[in-house]
Amino acid sequence: ALEDKSRVLERASIIDPLTGLHNRRFLAEQIEATLVASLRRAQTAPRPQGRDTDTLFFLIDVDRFKRINDDLGHAAGDTVLVQLGLRLQAAMRESDYVVRWGGEEFLAVARDTDRARGDELAERIRAAVADQPFRLDDGQPLAVTCSIGHAAWPFVTTEPLAIDWQGVINLADVGLRTAKRAGRDCWVGVHATESTNPVDLPARTTAAPHLAVLRGDITVSSSRPEDLLAEALAPG
Repeated sequence: ALEDKSRVLERASIIDPLTGLHNRRFLAEQIEATLVASLRRAQTAPRPQGRDTDTLFFLIDVDRFKRINDDLGHAAGDTVLVQLGLRLQAAMRESDYVVRWGGEEFLAVARDTDRARGDELAERIRAAVADQPFRLDDGQPLAVTCSIGHAAWPFVTTEPLAIDWQGVINLADVGLRTAKRAGRDCWVGVHATESTNPVDLPARTTAAPHLAVLRGDITVSSSRPEDLLAEALAPG
């Protein structure tokens, strides 16, 4: 009985009680081993093209979630979060991680995936949220969209340990904030270039993403047109 109770408590500690998704603690306990295994496969069987040993991080935030809570009540907001978790799980593979990161923010982690598929997967997630209305408890339909930022680990393939997974999430967050400024209901990917200097890159990019682009430290992709993206990256 004590062992059963211990297992229940252990599971509760890594599960978000509202959505049933994993939480930050789960990711912190699992991600290091996941990345080490992926890096080992990349080093033992390197493939210049089509490498399926990258780990892609997608930060997903519900657009205008406060308005949902304010206008329809917190129960409606909770319903949206639960349904969003189900849609994210359906959009990802069973072997991937979907984590409630906090509040209305989620993190999806695509394991052993070619980084070249990052934009494609980001669009799949965006469409999974926006293409069909959510249903509230009373049956009322509700249009919901999300904004997404994504980045891959290792961020710099020639220096895989130069930026840890937390740093990559910080870079994905730069993409998320840029997507919000670009009008929401879109995604922005943050990628390394041939001239990327990884030293303190997450902090430098967070402080001034437009300068990181101008320096050639990062490049960005987006579902938004280039002019809107440039405006969203601009300071101020």
